[in-house]
Amino acid sequence: MRRVLATLGTAFLLVAGGCGLNSYEKRLDLTLEKMRYEERLNNMLMPAESSGKWQELAIYLRPPKSMKAATEFLLPPTEPGKFDLEKSFFEDQKQSLHVLARLKRAKTASKKKAPSPADTADRSNFSRDIINVLTTSFTPPDELTNAMFKPETKKNNEYKQATLTLPDKVVKVYFYKKEPYDVALIFEIPPAEVSNVTGKLNLCLESFAVGRRAENAFKGTGSDDESAGPAPGPAF
Repeated sequence: MRRVLATLGTAFLLVAGGCGLNSYEKRLDLTLEKMRYEERLNNMLMPAESSGKWQELAIYLRPPKSMKAATEFLLPPTEPGKFDLEKSFFEDQKQSLHVLARLKRAKTASKKKAPSPADTADRSNFSRDIINVLTTSFTPPDELTNAMFKPETKKNNEYKQATLTLPDKVVKVYFYKKEPYDVALIFEIPPAEVSNVTGKLNLCLESFAVGRRAENAFKGTGSDDESAGPAPGPAF
């Protein structure tokens, strides 16, 4: 009997040890996978802009490698107050990226201040406003509609995506929506460069974050937390 109990005990310890080893190996594999992914991000993307509106609105974006921030928005001017963030990045002769973002926030009544452009602009339909920007900027041959935008997932991010193929460029548009955020990412790419920049573009879309995830990413503590509370900063 003692020999049987001893044998069973040894078997139990071996099984338990094996389970513990398997669990450790899985954790190690996940850690190595994450490190390899972070290395890819760093090799193919620029650091995120972390000051001004980016930090204030809690929007985290790593542009493709070699793209630099433009001093001004590179698409035609938009109506004042339509968007809370209008930024462009570019790489000469390679590609450009335009970011338009809007946040829904409670408006605060003030008797002392005159209404701001954000108070008076029609901000009720983000997709309509982006389609207007695209039509004005690129004059596509066919009318743009919401039906053209199809669901597309990039890692943990869900987008609505459409591609405009023009004679001198390919324009890829991604709508991102997560309350209270609406964001459009607009990539302009010369036809000959599409295959060269696709990997960078995908990583840019995968690492994009807003709200709490963006705040974590800015702090360097990761961006996997899916909770995206209202961004800091004053209400409109």
